[in-house]
Amino acid sequence: MMKILFVCTGNTCRSPMAQAILQDRTNHQVQSAGIFAAAGQPSSEGTQTVLANHGIACSHQSQPVTPSLIEESDLVLTMTQGHRDVLKQQYPSFEGKIYTLKEYADPQFQQAWEQLKAAYVRLEELKAADPEAGPAMQQKINELEQIVQNVDIADPFGGDIMTYQQIYEEINNYLELLVKKLDNKNR
Repeated sequence: MMKILFVCTGNTCRSPMAQAILQDRTNHQVQSAGIFAAAGQPSSEGTQTVLANHGIACSHQSQPVTPSLIEESDLVLTMTQGHRDVLKQQYPSFEGKIYTLKEYADPQFQQAWEQLKAAYVRLEELKAADPEAGPAMQQKINELEQIVQNVDIADPFGGDIMTYQQIYEEINNYLELLVKKLDNKNR
């Protein structure tokens, strides 16, 4: 059983949604927090409504990210690159367990990242051997960078119920991948 911390901005929409969904499906110890969260706020009405529509209970009180939450967690999953980068900067000794949800859960992301690293090496080799051969490799790099950079889950705050439903579906899809990955690690 892992201790997983989800992090977003205010800890009222995305991270409590992810926490509630994962708690509903697994026995992992799951918490959520916000980089700019005020303590004790309930999850947003949109989050509560969408979760209830899917039969998931949510009795949530927001909390700010603290050093002890980061330290006690086995895995810290953020909703955006910005959240991830702030946490890695604030807690550099825990950098190895801080990821966006998408980059950690999605095997396609990891595959694209590995291909991107190899493409950069290949581009430098091509430039050295034949300066004219670089444009095709640069196009491949641009395509891979698009995949690697698309790791944010949008903030539904202030949106209508359809916006919250779309975010629920996106988070749910990545949590399904996360559960598979965690199950495979525990085998």
